[in-house]
Amino acid sequence: MRAEHNLTCLLLVGVLAAALGGLPAAGDAAAAAADRSDYEWFDPIIVVRRAVLDGFYEQPDEETLKHAMIDAMINALDDPYTLFIPPAAEADFNKALRGTYVGIGAEVNVVDDYLTIVSPLEDSPALEAGVMAGDIVLEIAGMSTQDRSIDQCIEQLLGEPGTPVTIRVRHLDGVEEPLTIVRQHIVTRTVKGLRRHGEAWSYWADETRSIGYVRVTQFVDGTLAELAEALGQLQEGGLRGLVLDLRGNPGGELGVAIEMANLFLDDGTIVSVRGRNRRPQSWQAEAPGTLADFPMIVLVNRYSASASEIVAGALQENGRAKVVGTRTFGKGSVQEVIDLPYEQGTLKLTSGHYYLPSGRNISRQLDSAEWGVDPDDGLVVGMSEEGYRDMILARRQYEVIRPDRPQEPGNFADPTWIRDAIKDEQLAVAMEALQTRLDRGTWPVLGHTDPTQLALDQRIDVQARLRRRLLDQLQAVEDRLLTLHNLADEAGRPPLVPADADLTEGLITVRDRDGNLVGTFRIDSGDLEFALRQVRLTPVEPGD
Repeated sequence: MRAEHNLTCLLLVGVLAAALGGLPAAGDAAAAAADRSDYEWFDPIIVVRRAVLDGFYEQPDEETLKHAMIDAMINALDDPYTLFIPPAAEADFNKALRGTYVGIGAEVNVVDDYLTIVSPLEDSPALEAGVMAGDIVLEIAGMSTQDRSIDQCIEQLLGEPGTPVTIRVRHLDGVEEPLTIVRQHIVTRTVKGLRRHGEAWSYWADETRSIGYVRVTQFVDGTLAELAEALGQLQEGGLRGLVLDLRGNPGGELGVAIEMANLFLDDGTIVSVRGRNRRPQSWQAEAPGTLADFPMIVLVNRYSASASEIVAGALQENGRAKVVGTRTFGKGSVQEVIDLPYEQGTLKLTSGHYYLPSGRNISRQLDSAEWGVDPDDGLVVGMSEEGYRDMILARRQYEVIRPDRPQEPGNFADPTWIRDAIKDEQLAVAMEALQTRLDRGTWPVLGHTDPTQLALDQRIDVQARLRRRLLDQLQAVEDRLLTLHNLADEAGRPPLVPADADLTEGLITVRDRDGNLVGTFRIDSGDLEFALRQVRLTPVEPGD
């Protein structure tokens, strides 16, 4: 056993040395001592692993043990953004990171128990095959989608490029037909407008005043090229004002965020990074390539995170744009993606925090009332969870691709119409503010809400919702417990308290195991029998 243990240690040391670039030089005593300490750290883990493999009553799964150990180390860091991605999940992780996948190219959802097409994507194989917004997908490869999860359905639609998949759809007119779609590499567009013109986006909100609108949903490799295309169209039309919508944007690549901010800034700090074991670093805006100056608003909400906060904070604190909405999420974690050797998975590690040009830490801490990016004074506009959901549903009809009928035109230049038709108070305020700035030359004050108080109220609301769910679950457990007690009583369990005993204003005396009085309590109300059943009791006869 000891020899095997030593051999395992030597193998582990060899792997570690290879990963770390070799053992330290013989003369470097301090480094050698540190390495010995590292190796000794693994000793109890190796011993426990061997004991489990040799002695556990069933054969353990070694991969499960290994991943559990890694997960335990990461959980001990108490950082929700440091993650281990095992090899089996790396494909999905890379797809989300790069915004690309192989499939049919359609936004889908489950409606009334069936997979439903929200919208085919532009230039997608789904659109080419005749898939339309609103189609109900009855079958995928001959298998019904009824009562299947969205993940199960998507798994069938994904596959290798060039391979066909046949679906059966029911169109909105009731006609059913099979469609064969050849899977292709799909690049998810991350830059969108307000409504469609055919397959393309329209980026104009108010053509009379030449106010543009661009929504960025994520920061990935292709985002800057898409944004440049959108801004190019707007500039050709004489762009005079812009709404940059970053609501619901979870972030993405730091480099993309810095380059995006640099499009609008010719000087000043964009963001800085500090960490325990990394040299402080900052990024400065540079004049070459900067767009012409024009009034600009950035829309944010509590779901705008990471790279979104970097862009919004840089534009705001450098005086380039006004920020409208609510305080951002507060995900200021610098993430390093580390590919583990020998294809053992990927580690997404938090190595520092982002700081705004003012020095404000973006990261949200439990004991801090300051985080993220705040809207400008007079432009704080709250939106409830229900209101945000209603807004997304209301504007969807202007965003889907419908080859079978004309697009919905909308009147996005009218703040009143925006409030009534698409339930978007934040966009309405942004449009009103930009129109006032262009018409009168000044920014209006449209409210005096404290962003900190609103942000704390939102966090309190989230915790209150969680508490209500937990209380509902607790009540369900109490109800089941009461049912079981009643069944036990019906089965002949002797009662702890006689049914005819009048206990109103009675007394309960509690003594410790030595007979010392702990306390005496009067019974004001309640079911004493039920309360006593919540603890394990053994009746004691008088004199015992």
